[in-house]
Amino acid sequence: MISAFLVIMVAASTPCQISAVRVNQGPAIDGLLSDAVWDGARRESCVFTQYGPHFGQPMSEPTDIFALHDEQYLYFGFHMPDPDPSTMMDALTPRDSYVTGEWIAVLLDTYGDGRQATSFEVSLANSQMDSKLYPSGVWDYSWDAVWKSGTARVSNGWSAEMAIPFSCLRFDDTDSTVTWGVNFQRILSKNVENGWYVLTATRQMADLANFAPLNGLHGIQRALGAELRPYAAHRAFRHTALDSWDDGSEIGVDVKLGISTGVVADLTINPDFGQVEADAVEMNLSHFELFLGEKRPFFLEARNVFDMPFNMFYSRRVGSVAGNGEVIPIRGGAKLSGSFGSDWKFGFLDAVTGAVRSGADLAQPAANYGIFRTYRQFGSYGRLGVSCTSREMWEQEGRDRSFNRAAAVDGAVELNGRTVLSGAAARSWNSGRTDDGAYSIGLERLRGTFTYSLSGRHIGEDFDVNGTGFTTATGYRSGEGNAGLTLRPDRIFSEVGFGVSSRYMEGTDGAVTARTASLNSQASLKSGANIGVDVSYRGNRFDPYEGPSGHSYGDAADVFVQAGSNPFNPFTAWAGVGGGQYEAGGSFANVMARARLRPSAALDLGVQGQYFTTSGSENYNWTLGDYDTRSTEWKSLIVRANYLFSPALNLRLFSQLSAFDRTFDMTGSSTGSEVRTNLLFSWQYLPGSMLYLLAETQFQSDESGQFHKPNLGVYAKVTWFLPV
Repeated sequence: MISAFLVIMVAASTPCQISAVRVNQGPAIDGLLSDAVWDGARRESCVFTQYGPHFGQPMSEPTDIFALHDEQYLYFGFHMPDPDPSTMMDALTPRDSYVTGEWIAVLLDTYGDGRQATSFEVSLANSQMDSKLYPSGVWDYSWDAVWKSGTARVSNGWSAEMAIPFSCLRFDDTDSTVTWGVNFQRILSKNVENGWYVLTATRQMADLANFAPLNGLHGIQRALGAELRPYAAHRAFRHTALDSWDDGSEIGVDVKLGISTGVVADLTINPDFGQVEADAVEMNLSHFELFLGEKRPFFLEARNVFDMPFNMFYSRRVGSVAGNGEVIPIRGGAKLSGSFGSDWKFGFLDAVTGAVRSGADLAQPAANYGIFRTYRQFGSYGRLGVSCTSREMWEQEGRDRSFNRAAAVDGAVELNGRTVLSGAAARSWNSGRTDDGAYSIGLERLRGTFTYSLSGRHIGEDFDVNGTGFTTATGYRSGEGNAGLTLRPDRIFSEVGFGVSSRYMEGTDGAVTARTASLNSQASLKSGANIGVDVSYRGNRFDPYEGPSGHSYGDAADVFVQAGSNPFNPFTAWAGVGGGQYEAGGSFANVMARARLRPSAALDLGVQGQYFTTSGSENYNWTLGDYDTRSTEWKSLIVRANYLFSPALNLRLFSQLSAFDRTFDMTGSSTGSEVRTNLLFSWQYLPGSMLYLLAETQFQSDESGQFHKPNLGVYAKVTWFLPV
């Protein structure tokens, strides 16, 4: 048993120093470390420190690290001994998808200020992952770069090489005194060890404030060339009910231009935003739309810069779906983002969407979206920022000009350590509505064994940023509080967490619209198995969005219990069961389960399901024109299969059966069911260049529950990555 003092000393120590040696020409990236150029690199044999399963203890095997650089690339070489190589697992997986196996990762803080890092991860099978990391602990895997890696099994373990182009990194090359920060992570599957080059005393993975220095970098400059990604696509879709086919071809291009070492311009002409991966259908019994994740490359670049208070920018508003169900086309877009030094960040985005017609009528006017965000950073968490958004629709075919605009200022101050005081103020201007404002304040303790947050906000009755952002409720005041404690015992459990949260919200008229309290606890065993329980209580409240004038509901309580096996084992299973009093009266039950099987390194099978039912709730029946007793039933079954021929070539199946039934006592029931299936073949035939072939079917039922013949679709797309 390691004492607390020893844990801190071991975790905060750095066993070796990494220095990148300048060379004229780098090695061939084949994973073998056999090129003569590696002989000139400093070999550092380091023993990483475990984050899990035994926090603070040394890993069972050492890791040898080599570093080189030339004018274009930063190179890392690794030799990872294993006395029993037969136990090593390849970890063959699609890009940015983790499975258990042998992994090595490089994390770079290129400004050396603890505000952002970039990770490059490779498995024994040469599967790649890359992401952006932030001080809050978030890993954003939506970011993708084009870089080289190679891996090889050797007699006493395995080796890996990485070539990271300076062109995919942002850094300040005007200040020769800036030292980059670096950290490394190694996953050793044999003992399920997760080890770190620097593991800090805060007991956090990848604490950006405590990276080690990367020495030896000099005379480097970020390439300011261009990257072109032209594409060609063809889609054909058969509407069975209309007995007709819709088809069409498109070409377009995305361009990335390096303006300076810290500033990048992104341009897009006739972008193809057809998603090759469909959004899963989700249950939604609330009054509000679902918040969907972004998948389109143009919006993913530097998206953290565009994070704004009060959700002023929701990128899926641009090129969303019109009222007639058609996707709104984006004619073109431009984005400028980056930093001036390490302190100033900024982003500007402009996009023009085309009109959508429904027969002879204009279903959705053309529009221009303008988004701007800039902020000055102070320390790891301090900032002062300004945000502006605008959607302008000019006069079209008899429709009057309209606009949606908003602006905000926000700031944060580090009080001590990781305690942050933050606040924001915003105002919206919308045609046909009164101008109104919103305000917030918060206090938060981040990334420690004990964390907490306190916040309050006021949202004006007419404050609305839905033109460019995501506004759910307006006209309210709210306060929230959360606290959490995380422990990492030496025995049985690898982590145990406890949390408590509460929320109070009232309308500007004084009516209480929410008062909740919840307790939760979760634990992970040394084996990787996990258990958890959540208990919630909601007091009496008024729902202003139920029916034409709102409705009052009594108190309610519920519980949810979950348990699962190690999610990274070849076979894993998880299940959760919940129930209690429903928030709109009556009761509910919720059963969820998922299982995953990897019978071989190349094949991955998964299934997940949910059954959610409510009964006896009191809801407004718009057909009846009065309140009625309602019951609902939601069923969803999702099947996924993935076969990898190689890290660059795979075949994926996604299929979902969803069914929803709603019954009012006075007017009867309505039913809707759907079966959606996508089969996707993807091939990265050159680094950064992709071929997609997609086949899809959609079965939909009528009100009687009978399925119609399926709609059918095929889609083909090829992209080229052309560095200039």
